[in-house]
Amino acid sequence: MRFSGVLTIGVLIAAAVALYLTSRDATSSLDAVAAVASDMREEGVVGHALDRDVAQQMLFAMDDLLAVPDTISDHVEDLKTFAARAASWADAAPSPSYELHASVSLRRAAGELRAYALTPAIAHLMRARSHLDSARTALAGEGTASGPGPGLATAAVRDRLENLQQSQKEQQQELDELINR
Repeated sequence: MRFSGVLTIGVLIAAAVALYLTSRDATSSLDAVAAVASDMREEGVVGHALDRDVAQQMLFAMDDLLAVPDTISDHVEDLKTFAARAASWADAAPSPSYELHASVSLRRAAGELRAYALTPAIAHLMRARSHLDSARTALAGEGTASGPGPGLATAAVRDRLENLQQSQKEQQQELDELINR
């Protein structure tokens, strides 16, 4: 509950900052938003630089799980490891950056696959596929503000908020997994 309150306050602060910045010069506004995005970090996570080879291996492993969804529940621990590694990469990534977007997308894909293990639904698989495609595009250094990739500073705020939201979902998944044992 405490994290939910912090997340809500964070969202409100980000919205207030965004409204305030609309009255300022575009250059200073983007700089300020980038600074806000950089300050939105998950507690308890130690940042590490993105390892593109490991990220590609994670992509391939999750693609393999998508190909045979019946095996996803056997790989929940691997998915937890993937999410933790991606969280670490997101923490160390600059805002905005392809690294940040790829890390958050990988983490969200792992979360959707974990959700599928708890409650098998095609929607989880479709969202996981979408997140993997987004991560793949960002790792290739492609995309714009309107698509996968770092885009503008506001995209960095979105990525940081999605990363915090995914952290909260993972905490809920932990509880759900304990209940279902």
